[in-house]
Amino acid sequence: MARTRRIVTAATGTALAVLLAGCSGAGSGDGAGKDDGHSLAIATAAEVPYLNPSNDNGTTGIQIESALWAPLTRVDAKSGKLVNVVADSVTSKDAKTWTIKIKPGWKFTNGEKLTAKSFVDTWNYTAYAPHAFANNGAFQRVQGYEDLNPAKGKPKATTLSGLKVVDDLTFTVTLKGAFSPYPTTLSYLGVAALSAETLKDPDQFKHKPIGYGAYQLDGGWKAGQPVRLMRNKGYAGKDAPQADHITFRFFSNPETAYNEFLAGNVDYVAVPSSKIDSYKTDAPGKWSQAKAAAGINYLNLPVTLKPYTDTRVRRALSLALDRGSLAKLKPGNFPATSFTAPSVDGHRENTCSDCRLDVARAKKLLREAGGFPGKLRLFFASDNPGEQVYAEALGNMWRQKLGLKIQYVGKPGAEIGPLANAGKLDGIRIMGWGHDYPALEDYLTPMFASYGDVNTGRYRDAKVDRMLGEANAQVDQAQATRDYQAIEDRIAEQMPVLPLSHSRDVYLHAEGVEPLNAPFANVDPVRSTFAD
Repeated sequence: MARTRRIVTAATGTALAVLLAGCSGAGSGDGAGKDDGHSLAIATAAEVPYLNPSNDNGTTGIQIESALWAPLTRVDAKSGKLVNVVADSVTSKDAKTWTIKIKPGWKFTNGEKLTAKSFVDTWNYTAYAPHAFANNGAFQRVQGYEDLNPAKGKPKATTLSGLKVVDDLTFTVTLKGAFSPYPTTLSYLGVAALSAETLKDPDQFKHKPIGYGAYQLDGGWKAGQPVRLMRNKGYAGKDAPQADHITFRFFSNPETAYNEFLAGNVDYVAVPSSKIDSYKTDAPGKWSQAKAAAGINYLNLPVTLKPYTDTRVRRALSLALDRGSLAKLKPGNFPATSFTAPSVDGHRENTCSDCRLDVARAKKLLREAGGFPGKLRLFFASDNPGEQVYAEALGNMWRQKLGLKIQYVGKPGAEIGPLANAGKLDGIRIMGWGHDYPALEDYLTPMFASYGDVNTGRYRDAKVDRMLGEANAQVDQAQATRDYQAIEDRIAEQMPVLPLSHSRDVYLHAEGVEPLNAPFANVDPVRSTFAD
């Protein structure tokens, strides 16, 4: 049984993480403002129960863990090209069996050497179903995965047959099939390595993470308290950030963090949806917008249920939406015209011809399909600030332009997700998807493959599955990109989801602190630069 890589998808254009920074006297009193170098205080939307990249796929945890661990590969924020970090090389002759060499000299913060065995042991542990690690699904392409994750009964094995340690710094990975984007998938922090000490009893290290990143814990960390980090002097990477100390604080209400910024107590904050009309006047000259748009917001349709089985109905619903007006309801949003993110190599604009507003065409298609019987049920996350307003704007467009009757169904996000995964939503759901690794494939597979992680609308197209297999097996990267683009063209003909918008986060920042903001990376305050 394959487990999903992600449990929660991105909310519609809402920044999940709220980031606070303290520097040179502007600190919040929780560790920022130390006099021995530059300090950052970073707050997140919710407290995390533990820090373990193998068992975490949430925005908050991954953000903190990115400071404590380092990826095998990384997409360069400015060029968009894949570069090695911990990996020295990732090679293959057939895109099926890959040889990964890691650089010498890396160590965990407990002194243990980072080796090929560290990765193989961690990946086996994570892929073993009884351990129920969140990133189990990251290894479902590896040969032997089903033996560790049977649909029924107990696992037949405890290790992946596709993993083999060659020497201290080299291991091989044999996939079930050729997969040319594989080196890019290694940029996902969920495939980082855990120390041998951690693997013996992960529960003992929930609050005592042992990584090999640019930072390590500064003292202890207990539940309910901020996470304080200091520079890891043994870090072997060449890309250490400037901050000497980082404090991650947990805020359940993003408006609280926003007000802290306005009070001068913090240096950096993401703008919440509720402040879309005021942030420019609240903080004149102190707001910026992300250069990258690494995600897509969309409507997921239950395509196996009538009337959504009719492509004409799906197209009509899309053509009746004024995406420009909808985008104005979310900070940093702009209309989507295709099915992938603009910051991904190979992305094209205007691949979705039904993403333009054309009410006359929408009415004609709906009339040809026999209309829309009953009420259209629209599900939204009631605990997501601004989501109800957004849902009502959507419903009003369909009501006013197509004469539909709308029933709004608000539920906490934690309830909607399981219902969707179980195929129990009988209406449209507002969703978002952000890639684990920056590749066209990481949009097309999870959203549209019959086995896709977030294909909760149950869209099935044998030709799309076949085309994905062929594109994945293409060793020529340029040809693979063209193959993925052809898949997107086929999806556009069927409209199983309705693209809505992309988002470039808007944030406030004080003078002297500039977070990383580049075309191929999300805004990253951990990698802030300082004026002095």
